Amino acid sequence: MAALVIKIDGDKALKDSDLAALFELSLPALYASIGRKLWDLQPRAFHKLSQAHDRGRQDARPALAFTLAGVLLVAGILGEASLDSGADIAHALKTRRRASVHKKVPARRVDDPNKSAHYNEAKRCLIAKHLPALTKRSQRRRRFARRRIRRHP
Repeated sequence: MAALVIKIDGDKALKDSDLAALFELSLPALYASIGRKLWDLQPRAFHKLSQAHDRGRQDARPALAFTLAGVLLVAGILGEASLDSGADIAHALKTRRRASVHKKVPARRVDDPNKSAHYNEAKRCLIAKHLPALTKRSQRRRRFARRRIRRHP
């Protein structure tokens, strides 16, 4: 199934002909069972394919590629018999990310005292370098704020 997956605009997708074959339907039968409900799907549920992906097509319909959301919605429209195959197809289309925002990895310097010392030294130098400019700005802001207060009682 991995060989059938294509990438479009950063989304993993399956061509409609491949999706019909995986659901054990012909392409016209897939579109007949979906009917007008296809246009009620979310905009990111499918992509219209260019002519390059359209080779060997027998009908006049534009080629579509269904994303993860589209496959699940089509499986729901087709009924309970196709939900298991839809779940298997959706698993192949799922984007796996290496890291998650919720799973924070502790910094390597936490356990290594040498790296921690090097990091703290670099941070101290950076702060020492930029601290005068920051204090000048804050002093200037305070001065202007005092002037405004004096002028507008």
